[in-house]
Amino acid sequence: MPADTDTTAAIGAEIEAEITIDAPLAAVWRCLTSDVGQWWDHTFSDAPYAVVLEPTIGGRFYEQFDEAGAGALYATITYVKPLEMLRMSGPMGMPGARQYVKTYRLEALGESTRVRTTASVLGVLGEEMLTAYRDGGESLLRSLRGHAEAHARQMAGNLKA
Repeated sequence: MPADTDTTAAIGAEIEAEITIDAPLAAVWRCLTSDVGQWWDHTFSDAPYAVVLEPTIGGRFYEQFDEAGAGALYATITYVKPLEMLRMSGPMGMPGARQYVKTYRLEALGESTRVRTTASVLGVLGEEMLTAYRDGGESLLRSLRGHAEAHARQMAGNLKA
């Protein structure tokens, strides 16, 4: 190997985050799996046609850019236990030879729900990218919380009407 050739070693990392959402477990699960396009804001395009999560084994998590079908596959669903756990594996927008496994674990806390995530990342990753994925994961959890809490308030209002 020539002396002027740069090589970079792959690393692995796990990033954990947790949030409590003031909404029942079933509502949070629905927002996580069925309403993902309403709160997922880490998209490739500024105005995606759709962001879809198919919560079945082998289901896709993807962004559709337009009506013609252009888009990007974020991940494939590898584990589903409704109302408890969802795991997906794929590039999640990372360029190059990288792998990302994201696990969501949900737990009822009375009328609230605790959501814990673990993101396992493997590939050529710098500190800047790891920080971006940690910050991005926390931002997405806050987006999920905002959407799920608004959904729960709307459902409670509909029950009173």
